[in-house]
Amino acid sequence: MESESFPFFLLTSRFQLNFSVMNKIASTFFALLFFVSLLPAQNVVFGAKAGGNLATLTGNSDFEYKFGAQFGAVANIALSLDFSLQPELFYSAQGYRRNENGVRETGKIDYFNLPVLIDFRVAEGFSLQAGPQLGVNIRNEREVEGGIGDNTALFINDIDFSAALGLQYFFDASFFAQARYTFGLSEVVRNLNQRHSVISLSFGFFFDTPQNALLLDED
Repeated sequence: MESESFPFFLLTSRFQLNFSVMNKIASTFFALLFFVSLLPAQNVVFGAKAGGNLATLTGNSDFEYKFGAQFGAVANIALSLDFSLQPELFYSAQGYRRNENGVRETGKIDYFNLPVLIDFRVAEGFSLQAGPQLGVNIRNEREVEGGIGDNTALFINDIDFSAALGLQYFFDASFFAQARYTFGLSEVVRNLNQRHSVISLSFGFFFDTPQNALLLDED
């Protein structure tokens, strides 16, 4: 399984942005930050995470999983000792691979994702997470190797709606690991019954101790 190099394409003119959509997402994110700023300071902590994805599209048995990177910011908003709200904003390299008759095709479909997850602590340092995710498409390329044909753009919907289910574990009062499965609720390409399927593993840290890791901090 091949990994991808750091996405320097983000700095090139090939970077496909829908600025109207991005403005809406930015407005939503800053509205969320404003809401967070109204909460007691001890209830909110911020952090960062990075990891990898295994991603494909459903609806086509020829598609295989493709590896990609993810990285971004996280916040944890304590609602009680066991419940918290965890919004995140991160870059996610998704897509698919297909190998047919010696021709290898790679779909590179990348997003800025904004999940808002309910975090429920079920044991010391261990919690279950679930919630909706909104994605903004920032890259849509189809690369072909070993056959006739040029690399082309994919006609991807600007917005993707998904649901996320996963686990989060604290190694200590700040460092954590996440395992997550995200499945698409909306079509990736209009009028095609294909949706994202993403398995991810990431590691990160909070700059302060979240409420649901306090017991670890006391040990």
